[in-house]
Amino acid sequence: MELTIDQLLRGKATRIKDKEYFTTEQYVVPFLERMSKFTNEFIIQAKPADQISLTPNGDVNFEDIIYNRVNIEAVLPNEYCYEGHKQVVGFVYALDTRKPVVKEYMGGLRTACLNLCTFNPAALSVQELAPEKAIDYNFLNYCIELVDNMGLKLKELANMEFTHEDMYNELGMQIDRCINFKFHNDFGTVKLPESLPIEVYKNLFYNEKSPYFSKEGVVSGFDVYQAYTDIICNGKSKDLVNRFEKTLLVSSIMGV
Repeated sequence: MELTIDQLLRGKATRIKDKEYFTTEQYVVPFLERMSKFTNEFIIQAKPADQISLTPNGDVNFEDIIYNRVNIEAVLPNEYCYEGHKQVVGFVYALDTRKPVVKEYMGGLRTACLNLCTFNPAALSVQELAPEKAIDYNFLNYCIELVDNMGLKLKELANMEFTHEDMYNELGMQIDRCINFKFHNDFGTVKLPESLPIEVYKNLFYNEKSPYFSKEGVVSGFDVYQAYTDIICNGKSKDLVNRFEKTLLVSSIMGV
């Protein structure tokens, strides 16, 4: 669910088995304070605990809620902007994964649809979210100083052209790469479903309601990339915790 800062800060502390975790406010305020030096625009999404309480009107009771997963993206101002994109610094934590985890990252955000884009594995930091311990936010300083190749990669994608036949021939290779390409870290393995290239292919050439559908049967590499990232970021099975890694895998699958 999408939240305001006020709603997010009401998240309560929780215990999972015998481990105690802080309130949402204690985890996110240090990030918000650091990034408020650069921007006042934040995009917030969160997943509450499976069981939530409701008000007498049937609305979510934000006064009595626990957020198991939180994703905040600080949208940097125009001087960091690419054509049609802005840079974001992201902060993610999850309490309900096999190992509770914290991630910080730098990426791009397509302003028209809020699709994340990234091409640099060094723009990600992953650490354990230990019970009753503060998070290390030092990676955020590195993020701000990071020299990124995003603009060059986006231009490279925009200059690619694929006909329907080209994508038909690419489809098998992209499915095979989804089967074999993985992103590994100490907290597990992230991969893309092999059904994803088929869904992208349909949205490019068969699904007329898709924003990426091509009547002419010709698409740019940028169109293909955005068709992938739209499913990852905005689809029914969007993943708040692993969206950076999944987006990074798209560039590998496309060979850029």
